[in-house]
Amino acid sequence: MSRDWTESFFRPEIFTPGVPEAVAAAAAETAFLWKALGLKKGSRVLDVACGTGRHSVRLARRGASVLGVDATPAYLRAARLAGARVPNARFELGDMRRLGRNGEFDAAINLWTSFGYFEKPSDDLKTLRGVARALKPGGLFLIDLADVRTIRRRSQSRSWNRRADGAYVLEESVYSGGWDPKVANTWTVLRAGKAPLRSRFVVRAYDRVRLSAVLIRAGLTPVKYWGGLSFDYGSSGPAGERLVVLSRKSGDGRAGAASR
Repeated sequence: MSRDWTESFFRPEIFTPGVPEAVAAAAAETAFLWKALGLKKGSRVLDVACGTGRHSVRLARRGASVLGVDATPAYLRAARLAGARVPNARFELGDMRRLGRNGEFDAAINLWTSFGYFEKPSDDLKTLRGVARALKPGGLFLIDLADVRTIRRRSQSRSWNRRADGAYVLEESVYSGGWDPKVANTWTVLRAGKAPLRSRFVVRAYDRVRLSAVLIRAGLTPVKYWGGLSFDYGSSGPAGERLVVLSRKSGDGRAGAASR
């Protein structure tokens, strides 16, 4: 696992998935996930990478049995605190390339571009194959990434943002194409009275064709696409900024898209 992915960027001082705007959006996103995945009380769900658990805990409160896996101990501490009174939400420290689960889950999720940070494309494939193994026959997997078109629009960009804790963040990104397109990001965090923090990380850029191809190689057949975590972004609806793909574990003899 690369140092950038586990230690440089995914740490609370630089980035946390539990920022107020993300938490505010989580209730509607969870409602979308519940319907898109056809979940019901007792459904077993794998959340990779779960971050601070904002979706895991909400799914569990609806009645699903959820296992959240993440590589950042600080995020898991926050997730366990959020789910302290939700016994059907469990959280585990782990590497998404080595899930070690077999046929246990009805559904799995990977949200908000928590994928593509590994140096080698083969590690992305290894992750997806692990997800496929973890699913029961016919199990569903929903992945949510920044669409490559969005990445291109924002390439060569510099922007300042102010976080809820008062820190200022300079975000810089550069897109590079070729056979393995990526976006290189540099974040600089300025906090009052403290030394600046800087993190550089690279994310592999996927479009629908490329992501579908690697899902199929992993044993996951794409059945539905959206442009965001909402039914407002249907395959024939308005274009969104994200690439959301629902796929089914292959080899079970069932076909067709999940109903809306």
